[in-house]
Amino acid sequence: MYRLIWFQHIHKAAGTLVVNLAKSNGEILYKNNANGNPLDEHNERIELWKYDEAQLKSFVDICEEDGVTFVATEHGSPDFEVLHRDSRVVLLTTLRDPHARAISNYNHAYFGGYTKASKIDDFLSERRFFMSDNFYVRTFSRKEQLPLESISEEDLKIAGDTLALFDLVILLGKNDVLTTLSEEFEWDISYVDSHATFGDPWKVWNMMKKGRFIRVLRYLRGLSAPGDQALLDGRYDLDLSLMRSLEGDSV
Repeated sequence: MYRLIWFQHIHKAAGTLVVNLAKSNGEILYKNNANGNPLDEHNERIELWKYDEAQLKSFVDICEEDGVTFVATEHGSPDFEVLHRDSRVVLLTTLRDPHARAISNYNHAYFGGYTKASKIDDFLSERRFFMSDNFYVRTFSRKEQLPLESISEEDLKIAGDTLALFDLVILLGKNDVLTTLSEEFEWDISYVDSHATFGDPWKVWNMMKKGRFIRVLRYLRGLSAPGDQALLDGRYDLDLSLMRSLEGDSV
């Protein structure tokens, strides 16, 4: 029986670890991809979140024909109801504490050289997709389009109902991601690159080349990027409610 793992990759929630585990366990990724996200012939992301029902079914058909067994979507949310109704598809996602995820995202950009922001309020002002308020609720209620709409308790319910369609929701800190994936998919959980923010010699070298020695010192000491993290207070309240509602239902 053909099955396609469809992984909704939440940025900085162990997503790259999941993708690398899939690769190391012989899952077949889309022929042209970036970290599991399908790319077209021009190396542009295939915007599967814009596909209607017929297009999504056709895409799964193509995956079956080509033997693809693992697809990730990180930059948008496809129609999960359509995917849920397709018996070939296994829906998977991983979530972590939303504040911790946001701080990790900032650290990743700050120490990796992906932002010019020197403190967290400047980073937030860049209006990055992955730092959107209540990012989880936006993702699973599919309210991600720019300019961002306001969201409400109704969207929280929609997000919860959507996650109920998933075959596997792993809550980091509550579930052991490696053990869960091993049990669910019979994957070998030998070491693979988790793309962790800290402990990367390349980041140190890159910062030193750019003369960012204060950043290097912070990095080597394992300190978060500078800024008042209290600015995140209240930004993810609906996400926190969503996480609490899932805690009794997670694997």
